[in-house]
Amino acid sequence: MDSGGNSGDKKVLPQQVGGVNRTDLDQEVAQAMTGMSIEDLMAHAVSKPGAPAGPTMDPSRPIRGGRPAARRGGEPAESGERIHPDNIKRGRIVAIREGQAFVDIGGKSQGIVPLEQFDEAPDGAEKKGLEVGQEYEFVYKGYDTREGLVLLARRGAVTHGPWETLQTGDVVEALVTGVNKGGLELRVNNARAFMPAGQVDTKFHADLSVFLNQRLKCQVATVDRQDHNIVLTRRALVEAEEAKAGEKTWEELAQGQIREGTVRSIMPYGAFVDLGGVDGLLHVSAMSHTRVTDPKKIVKEGDKVQVMVLGVDREKRKVSLGLKQLSKDPWETVVSAFPAGTTITGTVQKIMEFGAFVEVAPGVEGLVHISQVSTRRIGKVSEVLKEGQTVQAKVLSVDLDKKRISLSIADIERETRIAAAAAAAPAEAPAAQTAAAPTGTPVGAPADGAAGAAAKAPPSKAAAKPLRKTPLKGGL
Repeated sequence: MDSGGNSGDKKVLPQQVGGVNRTDLDQEVAQAMTGMSIEDLMAHAVSKPGAPAGPTMDPSRPIRGGRPAARRGGEPAESGERIHPDNIKRGRIVAIREGQAFVDIGGKSQGIVPLEQFDEAPDGAEKKGLEVGQEYEFVYKGYDTREGLVLLARRGAVTHGPWETLQTGDVVEALVTGVNKGGLELRVNNARAFMPAGQVDTKFHADLSVFLNQRLKCQVATVDRQDHNIVLTRRALVEAEEAKAGEKTWEELAQGQIREGTVRSIMPYGAFVDLGGVDGLLHVSAMSHTRVTDPKKIVKEGDKVQVMVLGVDREKRKVSLGLKQLSKDPWETVVSAFPAGTTITGTVQKIMEFGAFVEVAPGVEGLVHISQVSTRRIGKVSEVLKEGQTVQAKVLSVDLDKKRISLSIADIERETRIAAAAAAAPAEAPAAQTAAAPTGTPVGAPADGAAGAAAKAPPSKAAAKPLRKTPLKGGL
C-alpha cells in the first residue's frame, strides 16, 4: 500500500457530493479557474495582512509520513470515494488519553479518534462531556499499520486528521486565507484548498472578502493527491442547516407573532424576510401607513427588522408579514381630528382619472373626486392639480371602517367667492348714496329732504322729450 494514498487517483467521482450535483460543481470549478491551475489561481489571491500563509507545498515532492488512506475490507480506499454504509461503525469509548479517544468497534481491532471531534455535537444533539462507556457512530478512515489501530472519525463531526486521509464527503474546518476572481483560497491544516464562489453560500456575495480570516465548516468535494489540490464546498452544508432551522420555524410560526428577521431581497412589490430558514413576504402595502412607492426607502438588504406574522399557509409554504402593524394607526384619531365640515391643508400625493389623493396627515389620505376638484367643468384632474401641490379642501365625510375621507376643493372656492362678495357689498352702498345726493346734502340725510330738494329744482331741458310730428304708421 502506498503511504501517500495515491492508489485511488483515477477513481471516477460520485454524481453527488453532499447534495451538490457533481457535473454542476465541476463546471463551477472550471469556470472559476478559466484554464488556470489552482496553484496559478491562488498566486493571484488577495489576502489580508496577518492571514497565515502556511508552508509552501512542492508539487514535485511526494507526500511522506502520516497515516494511510481509508480502506474498505482491507483494501486501500480510493480518492474521491463516498462514505458507504459499510464504512460506518458503532463503537464504545474504552479509554481517553493523550488527546485521543480509544474505541472498541468489535473484533480484534481498536479504533482511535481525536478528542477535538467531540467538541461539537453533530446534528444539533445535546452536548455532553466525553466519558468511557459512551457509544457513537464512527466513519472508517484508514488503518495505522505501525500502531495497529483503526483510524476513525466521529460521524458528522469536523475532520481534523492529516489531509492525506481526506475523502470526498468529509466535513472539515478550513481557514480562509485569500480571495481570487473565482472564489476563496483556504487551508485545511497545512494543505491549500479552493472553493468556487458559487459554493460559498446559498446567496450571492458581491464581495467575498468578508470571509477572510474566518474558519468555515466545509465539505470536501474533490481530492487530487497527485496535484495536491483540494476543492471544497459549503453551500450544501448551509442549505442543510437552513432546512433544519426552517422546519423548526414552521412548527413555531403562528398568526399574530412578532418575530425578528433579516431582509434577504427587495422587489418592486415588497421584500422577502428570512425568519430563520423560512422566507416571508413583506408586501409593499404592509410596510408603512403612508403610501410607499419604493420599498428600498423603507428597508434595505441585510437589515434586521421586527415584523408581525399576518398569515401562514403551511400547504403552500407561504408567510405574509407586516411592518406597519407595529406602529400606531393614524386613522384612530381621524374622526376627532377631521370632522365633517373641517377645512384642511394637504399635499396632493397621487392623481388618478377619477380624482386626486391628498395627504391630510402622515398616513392619512383623502380623495378629492373629479367633480369636487373645481367649480368649473374639467376634463382631467391634471388640468387643475399637480402631484406635490399644497391645497385646501373641505372634509365632506369620514368612513372610519373603510378608511376613506371625501374632500372638496370646489366648496372652498365657492366659500371664498361668497366671502369676497360679502366683503365688497357694504363698500358699494355708501358710494351709490353719495352719487345720488345733490351737492351740499350730507351723506345719511333723510330721503324726504333729498326728494323735496329735487322737487323744487327746475325741470331739466335735456330730460324733456320732443313731441312726435308725424303720425304712427298703421293708424290708430
